[in-house]
Amino acid sequence: MARVTTEDCVISIPNRFQLVIYACRRARDLSSGNEANVTKDNDKNTVIALREIAEKKLDLMKIWDGVVTTSQKYQPVEETDINDDQAVPLNQDASNLSFDNFEKENAAEKKRKKIYLTQNEIQKLIDKKKDGVNIESDIEENIDELIKDETQENLEDTDQADPPNA
Repeated sequence: MARVTTEDCVISIPNRFQLVIYACRRARDLSSGNEANVTKDNDKNTVIALREIAEKKLDLMKIWDGVVTTSQKYQPVEETDINDDQAVPLNQDASNLSFDNFEKENAAEKKRKKIYLTQNEIQKLIDKKKDGVNIESDIEENIDELIKDETQENLEDTDQADPPNA
């Protein structure tokens, strides 16, 4: 029985690294049940794959396409997935997408009032609710106080950040 060496296969595939990839892919195909194109002669799938490559009994492009397909993490999306009725039109006016508008929106978002309650304040409100006290008026009072405090802090921060010009 003659042994297959890589020198026999290098004629078909000059790059040894690609040879390993092709032989590995073909050996996996043989293990999964594909028919061999040469006689098996009680050889392992790797040897059979190398013999098929050496005898040029394989379509190497088909094997390469299989290697690429199995290696891809993301499959290409077909364009027929979205109907024209479901498609969203792109904004034709690109001036609305400027960086200046983004900065203005971001600044406006930062100015929004945030209300923070500590665990103690929350627990006090829960206890008052259990005692039968009108919680809605207490919450409104607490919110008003917090808004006043936040507004005062924002004014102080603004005054410190922007000193008046003389």
